[in-house]
Amino acid sequence: MKRERYILLYKSYLIGFLFIFIAALIIFNLFYIQNYSEGYKKSVIEKTIRTNLIKAKRGNIYASDSSILAMSVIRYDIHIDFRSISEKLFQENIYSLCNSLESLFKKPKFFFYKKFQYEKKKGNRYFLLAKNLDYPHFKILRNLPIFNKGQIRGGFIVEKKICRVHTLENIGKRTLGYDDHRGKVGLEGAFSKYLKGKDGKRLEQRISSKIWKPLKSGNEIDPENGKDVYSTIDIYLQDIAYHALLQELSISKADHGCVILMDVKSGEIPAMINLEKTKKNTYEDLRNFAVWEGSEPGSTFKTMAILAALEDKKIDLDMIINIKGGVMKLRGKKIRDSHYSGYAEMNPKQILELSSNVGIAKIIYENYKKNPEKFIGHLCKWKLDKKIGIDIPGESMPFIPKPGKKNWSSITLPWMTFGYNIKLTPLQILTFYNAIANQGKMIKPLFIREIKHHGKSIKKYTKPIVMNPSIAEKSSLVKIKNMLEGVVKNGTAKKYYNPEYPYAGKTGTTQLNYWIKGKPLSYNSSFVGYFPAKNPKYSCIVVISKPEKGYYGIEVAVPVFDKIAKSIYPRIVKKTFFEKKENQEDFFKKIRESKNFFVDKSIMPNVISFPGKEIIPILENRGFNIRYQGIGKVITQSVQPGNKLKKNQMIFLKLEE
Repeated sequence: MKRERYILLYKSYLIGFLFIFIAALIIFNLFYIQNYSEGYKKSVIEKTIRTNLIKAKRGNIYASDSSILAMSVIRYDIHIDFRSISEKLFQENIYSLCNSLESLFKKPKFFFYKKFQYEKKKGNRYFLLAKNLDYPHFKILRNLPIFNKGQIRGGFIVEKKICRVHTLENIGKRTLGYDDHRGKVGLEGAFSKYLKGKDGKRLEQRISSKIWKPLKSGNEIDPENGKDVYSTIDIYLQDIAYHALLQELSISKADHGCVILMDVKSGEIPAMINLEKTKKNTYEDLRNFAVWEGSEPGSTFKTMAILAALEDKKIDLDMIINIKGGVMKLRGKKIRDSHYSGYAEMNPKQILELSSNVGIAKIIYENYKKNPEKFIGHLCKWKLDKKIGIDIPGESMPFIPKPGKKNWSSITLPWMTFGYNIKLTPLQILTFYNAIANQGKMIKPLFIREIKHHGKSIKKYTKPIVMNPSIAEKSSLVKIKNMLEGVVKNGTAKKYYNPEYPYAGKTGTTQLNYWIKGKPLSYNSSFVGYFPAKNPKYSCIVVISKPEKGYYGIEVAVPVFDKIAKSIYPRIVKKTFFEKKENQEDFFKKIRESKNFFVDKSIMPNVISFPGKEIIPILENRGFNIRYQGIGKVITQSVQPGNKLKKNQMIFLKLEE
């Protein structure tokens, strides 16, 4: 009895303590909630309410003719959740689905059938079917069997994203560039502050696991779309430069190369092409060698050396220099002429025309060895020791050795004269030559004409940016231009001289890795100049690196320059097709009635100066694939007269009133 009483008391105490503990726990939680309720509220709100960023649409990049070069478009990634698809639905529709996918993706239906059976058995909930689909293909896909049941029943998972599209594909891809996780490159990177716009934001409430509904809070910020950038790129000229460079790279089996075309007066860059060999032996635009790659310029530097001597009155065109049989010993080293012409003596004009290393070294070394600072001073005056400061990121710092520095030795000056011991990028070299073509005025290369927002201009780049109002006296410029014309008429580039398409410039060939013993030599081949030779419109540089077939500038670089110049010439000098005056209506009537104009449909006729409204229908009726721009008469044609046409080859005509 006594024992039972103790047990009863024990149970009572235990129940009492339990009630006291529960009461204390309730009091504690009430106190905690009262003091920390804000944290709970915030936690609940964060799970059901969010501030979501609304991405701004990136602005477009346009060519000089207002055609789109880069734009933002919506693309779709499609995944399949096989667990969401019932076995019955899957088995009843798998064959028809695979048949449809075969025609859509150009793969055998059995490929899809086996893959889907395997993924269904595995229960894959996120199988990738397609990436970067455009809207028309996405629309077709979502209406196919099984997929037309949506995400819940058909397992059709859609992920929408904004992609940047370049309309020219591989032609100038690096010039257009990008602005993403890889960094800032090209026009996209340079003008990203205008292109990217401003993201908006809004409050959203969760109404299901993946669906959020916008809330009206009064604090919404609408996204501000990016501004449009109007570049100096000319699609027609870009295409000409691309194909000329690609053809020569393929022939010479070079590692890489670049072409830059510059408007002499404005500094605008209408074409810039960079191509590099891939592991598949194709050529793609992977790096901007034109802006980034600093290298020894070789004989293209001789023009700068001669101009410095002309400015200081160290030489005149009549003086005679003994070139010692094309070999010169200096400080225990030998300077050789790479293509010795057999001359015992030369004047300065011949030295530049025939690219004599010995001749240029003698001129500069004998006149500046006691005061090399004076020679270097000209290079600094021409800003060859500084970056141009172009808008496109990635420009390399040039290198010019200076007396008194650790990189200066007793042989530095003479070796500099033919382009060694210094480094310049192709664009930096071209900027100097463009100044010669532009009567001495050195101007900054421009890649942009205008920034617009909603069609309204907010910033214009219409005035040339002058880096140096005059790099030399008028008399010196006249002499150096005469010499550069002589390079093509009588010198290292005379093989390509054509009086109908006169241009001026300088060849260059540079040995690479010559300081590494036992390693086979490779070369940079270049040509830089301008055209027409009188009253130039464009300057241009071609650099081809490590060619396997041929290595002199005349063998590798000049052919590219020549193709570009001859293709563009009709655009500059409008040649009249009609040599005799005759009734135009009668002439076109004869063309319509005659087959002589189209002797062979596979041969391109000369249509320069024909009114577009007359000649284009005739060409199209004859089966030619014509694209054109502008109105008025034909001033340029992408395929030269007499050239053989490939099947379905597009012919581009430029018209102007």
